[in-house]
Amino acid sequence: MKILKYTFSTLLLIWGVLSIGVKLFSDGLHFPFLTLITGVALVIGIGEHKRADSFFLISACLWIVFSAETIGFVIFFDASNYGRMIIGFIPLLLSLGVYFSTNAEFKLINNLAKKLLLVPLFISIGIGSYAYKPTTEEINCWYYFDSGNTYKVLFAEAPERTFEVELSSEELKNEVKAEALQYEERNGYYCPETKVRVVTRFGKIVSAKILSFRNSEIDKNVKFSSQIEIPLQYVNGDLEILKPFILRMWN
Repeated sequence: MKILKYTFSTLLLIWGVLSIGVKLFSDGLHFPFLTLITGVALVIGIGEHKRADSFFLISACLWIVFSAETIGFVIFFDASNYGRMIIGFIPLLLSLGVYFSTNAEFKLINNLAKKLLLVPLFISIGIGSYAYKPTTEEINCWYYFDSGNTYKVLFAEAPERTFEVELSSEELKNEVKAEALQYEERNGYYCPETKVRVVTRFGKIVSAKILSFRNSEIDKNVKFSSQIEIPLQYVNGDLEILKPFILRMWN
């Protein structure tokens, strides 16, 4: 069992390092929390530290939750591409290998029956996290002001992937006029890289708020004084462009 524990943990560490490299290019630098715990477990395990098995179990349990969350992401946000579930199934199987090959001192999981009962719980925690999932998405915005109390805002990911909504915040209007970009060949005020705080529930957007944007001409991040709620019921177009396209989690 000891050989299996170290074998599965080593493979899990390799998987974590590969994931770090992939996410570095796709989503930027992040803290590899789970990979670090797995590495620590291996180091102190080789040193035969008395707490080594505790680290192996913590690592395995967290990887099971993370892997289930990855599988949940495909279910709720990429249902047309179930092949991507392999990204979740590989670390899930490896972490289960570590989990069942580690002898536990904790009463909660000190025999096989108890361990088996806890696996569905860990998986449910990972998938159940989608009951409330906040993320910050980035999108380009155009604001079109006139003399009325309301004005149109166009959110665009690509020319064919857009949606419009009407807002009425005078405070937002003044801040956009003061900080946004304007071009002679096009009407409106341009706010590139607008950050929107999106909350989803099992893949459905339930809330979205405008937070800030980046003035790319002077490389200035402009944070709005207040978070402006997007009235989802009045959106015209493809609101789905605000859904996350990649799972963001320390791994």
